[in-house]
Amino acid sequence: MSLSRNRSIDFSIIERMGGKSKLYRAGAVIMREGEPATHMFYVHKGTATVTAHDQTVEDVAAGGIFGEMAMIDNAPRSATVTAKTDCDVVEVDERLFLLLVHQTPFFSLDVMRTLVSRLRAMNDRLRVT
Repeated sequence: MSLSRNRSIDFSIIERMGGKSKLYRAGAVIMREGEPATHMFYVHKGTATVTAHDQTVEDVAAGGIFGEMAMIDNAPRSATVTAKTDCDVVEVDERLFLLLVHQTPFFSLDVMRTLVSRLRAMNDRLRVT
């Protein structure tokens, strides 16, 4: 289980573009598997745990993102994310996502790298099973 950290994303940029952080206390569900997916999340402070099919997939630390598949397709959430510690997270809707992509050229590359990293980790877990 790794701690994801997206080092290239600067919270001040997200904040300047209208992103607002929301506090989730440790143990609170931030998003639930099967729910409609309309936004991704940026972890400003704290750590969140991603679980899928009742298995822990990874912990996402401050500076990381989760729920990014919502920016690509309209499928329901594929995982549940719970605040492992008190977490400040920012909901990034499509409007904010497109602003970030436009204003910060490497943002979309960071999101793609996160997706690829998670896909490779899943492939590695399947190979072991």
